[in-house]
Amino acid sequence: MAKLTDRYAEALLEISEENGCIERDLEQAVFIRDTLKGAEVQAFLLQQDIPDSAKRKLFSKAFSDRIPWHLMGFLYLMVKDNREALIVPVLNEYIDRINRRFGKTVAKVVSAKALTESQIDIIRRVLSKKTNMQVEVEVTVDPDVIGGFYVLLDGQSFDGTVRSELNTMRQSLERGIMNECI
Repeated sequence: MAKLTDRYAEALLEISEENGCIERDLEQAVFIRDTLKGAEVQAFLLQQDIPDSAKRKLFSKAFSDRIPWHLMGFLYLMVKDNREALIVPVLNEYIDRINRRFGKTVAKVVSAKALTESQIDIIRRVLSKKTNMQVEVEVTVDPDVIGGFYVLLDGQSFDGTVRSELNTMRQSLERGIMNECI
């Protein structure tokens, strides 16, 4: 599935480049993705017994006169090829590729409790320095994190949670006990 996602995203990017409309297409792709990623819309698109014509009609009503022909064509193609489940992942990859081209990336920060704007700004600056890119930070609160936070950035995870530190400490203690027994 990742290969298909990459292939579709690359094809969209090539069309945007050929038409000289990368920045406009980025905005439109974000609009389409955000419109289509809702649970109700996804349930409709993934329903096998709903005819393709009804899905194309949804796209037409939601996006006609708002998005360029090649993005509408992409949506129709995905329905025709029965790949509705790939629409949002392809758009995510397409958006990520354009953003990387512009020196931008998104970091997902998951913390035990809400972070202050100051904390978010510090995380943004550290990640920007580390990646040499402009970093947008999306923060999510997850009470299961116990304490601290972790960051997901470009397929990498930076774990600063209490659970992670406790696991590291436990492993060190286990190694120490094992070494003493030997």
